[in-house]
Amino acid sequence: MSATPRAERILNLQIVSLLFLSILMVSSGSILIIASDSPSLVIVFWRTFYGALFMAMIGLAKGDLGAMRDPIVTKNKRWFILIGIALCLHFSTWFPSLELTTVAASVVLVDTAPIFTAIFSTILLKETLSKRSWGGVLMTVSGAILLAWTDLFEQGFGALTGDLLALSGAVFLSLYHIGGRRFTHGIPITVYTTIVYSIASLATLILCIVLGYDVFVTDPREIVIFMALGMFPTVLGHSVLNYLLKLVPAYVVSSAVLGEPIGATILAMIFFDQIPSFLTLTGFGVILMGIAIVLKDVSKNEGPVPLSLNHTNRS
Repeated sequence: MSATPRAERILNLQIVSLLFLSILMVSSGSILIIASDSPSLVIVFWRTFYGALFMAMIGLAKGDLGAMRDPIVTKNKRWFILIGIALCLHFSTWFPSLELTTVAASVVLVDTAPIFTAIFSTILLKETLSKRSWGGVLMTVSGAILLAWTDLFEQGFGALTGDLLALSGAVFLSLYHIGGRRFTHGIPITVYTTIVYSIASLATLILCIVLGYDVFVTDPREIVIFMALGMFPTVLGHSVLNYLLKLVPAYVVSSAVLGEPIGATILAMIFFDQIPSFLTLTGFGVILMGIAIVLKDVSKNEGPVPLSLNHTNRS
């Protein structure tokens, strides 16, 4: 049964509210990372650990965890392992970049992930990109080069290293998104995220042990930051975006990537007095315009998701 106009307006308002909430929560991630005094890999471990714990608790409350035994989960477990490792590598390359370059540069570069997703989709998923999309890709690459060049001359090689780490994080994030796009069907979001976050946490723990980092942290301030990272940008940010994929076309959710660098830059200006230079903002703007072109082009190939009162999902 189709929704009444009033019910549809209410549902649309809920979707917009959730989208705004998720953008705000994701934007807080970089600020919380900078606020921590722990090594980057230790932060990654605790963020993914608490993310998995919180999602498991939500899944338990909703009665979703029984789906862990579904054949589709067993069948794709090796892919979930690879997706979790991709998430671990995304965080493990992006987090250190925040120590080496500005929040504005780091976040906008890591959020070029849709560009890499578009490129990899043509290879892995046999999808095609239009000339307009390739133009957006070239614009984004040009903006990234300008941003990296500016950082090199304004802040030195350390900032350039941070930029390259952020771009590496974007590559791993795109692989994580492609994996999620292909293997989340038929699985509650709580189950999928619990599995993937747990694998990412375990992979990071192994990295910490190999590299000699002690993950046991007793400082109450650090523990609060870790829990905040697990709850705000992870559960209320990324997991809500995954949930919204069941309600609206993917390009609507992907457009949130345009909001994160803006939100994170504003928060960095407020809390850390990081004021971007004119050239940095120029590169920032060129990158966002390039991403916007690709997302707009993708949107033309996706049909609308009908909204109805009897919409069901297991997330």
